[in-house]
Amino acid sequence: MTEHAHSIPFGLSQRWLGAAAGCALLVFTAQYAHAALYKWTDERGVVHYSDQLPADAVNRASYELNRQAQTVRKTEQARPVVQHVPKNDTDEQKLREAQREQMLALRRDKALIESYANEGEIDLAKSRAIATIEGQLQSAEGLIAQMSKRRVDLVNQEATYAPRPVPGGIKREIETIDAELGRQKDYIDAKKRESATIAERYEADKLRFRELTAPSPSGAVVTSDEPRVAGGQRSALKLTSTR
Repeated sequence: MTEHAHSIPFGLSQRWLGAAAGCALLVFTAQYAHAALYKWTDERGVVHYSDQLPADAVNRASYELNRQAQTVRKTEQARPVVQHVPKNDTDEQKLREAQREQMLALRRDKALIESYANEGEIDLAKSRAIATIEGQLQSAEGLIAQMSKRRVDLVNQEATYAPRPVPGGIKREIETIDAELGRQKDYIDAKKRESATIAERYEADKLRFRELTAPSPSGAVVTSDEPRVAGGQRSALKLTSTR
């Protein structure tokens, strides 16, 4: 007796395969509906896809894809850090100074973007600082006016003593006034220079603030990558998306 093998009709098998593929697609979509999908190329040139980047791919160029396999973000390959090896003590000292300047610059940038919300606040701080110096200048100029008037009175008193000797007290007071007038004039000159320096510094701060907060071509702004902690030190800047 010959046993006949059962076979699935061709049309039914096609429908069954289509349904199986659809189920597989649904499972894949459900699996990655709420997870990012990454694409990267390893050192051998092999392209990989996964929901997480392995450790050896973190510093490589990679792409984050959406459910339609469209690129939503691209990460450039990290540039290797070039370590400068000092050749002698002088070179090492220069390296330390350069590192210190870089650290101070990062601290200044951090303080700048944490101290002001916009350029208008920088202008306001500048106006207040200059107004304080203007008040000091007005006080010094008022004191000079008073001392100058007193000096005129003393000189007029000197004239009344001729041809008699002028009392020593009048001469000493005139000398004291002359010395103080010189100090006050030096003080005023210094305050004027200070006012000009402050104005330049605030203008430089405003330009730097504009650079730090200006949107990049990708629609990002530069911000601090550390929380605002008093006495904190920022090690780098990062890009935060505004979209």
